[in-house]
Amino acid sequence: METELILSLGGLPPLSARGCVQELIPIEQGKLHRTINGELIFVGQMSSKYRSIIYCTDKTSLATTGLSPGTTIQVGCIQRLWQKITPDPLNSPVVLDREAVEESIIVMDNTQKPIAINHVDGTEVQLADRQETYYLSYRPWLTMRTVRYNLHTDEWGLKTFWQLELEEV
Repeated sequence: METELILSLGGLPPLSARGCVQELIPIEQGKLHRTINGELIFVGQMSSKYRSIIYCTDKTSLATTGLSPGTTIQVGCIQRLWQKITPDPLNSPVVLDREAVEESIIVMDNTQKPIAINHVDGTEVQLADRQETYYLSYRPWLTMRTVRYNLHTDEWGLKTFWQLELEEV
């Protein structure tokens, strides 16, 4: 496998996606303003959606079939999200912010010791216990729209660079 990146449209031909880099950038959905008393306030929605830029330099570029600007695609991200899990004597399931790519969830304590996962059901993760503070990491599935893509080829250097920009729906 050359990459963990998953795209529902387009594609990643051989030698097109080794060493991809993905940025997830929160989309601004409001503004910070100062009141007449100098207090900083936020006016807008507190929900978080992401903008993503994925780029790679390899021997060939990604397949662009279906990646027209505005097209909705599913992206299995390579960028991991992290959540802090606080102790819970009732051992309630942990609710993920987004659905996780299959088998990408890991949980560890402060010493990086793995914590057992009993069950995953959609965005709910049931741990063996929640007696301490843990950290959960996973690669999210994001529903995104294509904003643009760029393809660059260095003919004599035998290198290709591609970049895909997306925004979460």
